[in-house]
Amino acid sequence: MTDAQDKPGALPAVRVADTDREVAVRRLHIAVTEGRLDVLELDRRLVLAYAAQTSAELVAVTADLPTATEPIELRTKSGSRDKRGQWVVPAELTAECGSGSITFDFTQALCAHTEIALHATAGSGSIKLIVPRGWRVDVDRVRTKSGSVSNRATEPLLPGAPVLRVDGKVGSGSLSVRYPRPPRRSFLAWLLRRPRPA
Repeated sequence: MTDAQDKPGALPAVRVADTDREVAVRRLHIAVTEGRLDVLELDRRLVLAYAAQTSAELVAVTADLPTATEPIELRTKSGSRDKRGQWVVPAELTAECGSGSITFDFTQALCAHTEIALHATAGSGSIKLIVPRGWRVDVDRVRTKSGSVSNRATEPLLPGAPVLRVDGKVGSGSLSVRYPRPPRRSFLAWLLRRPRPA
């Protein structure tokens, strides 16, 4: 029995899920790329993260690492901007483009939020959102004139995965949401009719 169970009226410890552990692991890997942790410290903390059973144990693994609180804003007139690779997702994002293009790729991003707000404005340009499978994207609050809004990320929301809520307007441009494309097969794999890598 835990201490919380021994004390009358104490709240029980909240048990963590695999998705919670994966969020912590991603934060640790990002900290290494930023130079905040070395490889030995990463190994030590990974063991603790995967062994964590309660939220208190898991929080202790990343308690001294910064979290993203400032909104991220990508703006361009006729150029292109993108956010890709390993990055920390704040609770609020902005994408504004005239005739250019903006891409937010969440495939390798760390997101500790259950909901993310994205304010999107596209004139004749394009805004592309690439999300992992299991995320939900709501584009119902995006207004359009002669442009288009398409959402191909329609699989059911996985437990613990975030919801990306998009609002704003599209003129004659486009806003599109999709999952990452599967990796390409090599020419040899194609000749041997091997399946695409997962």
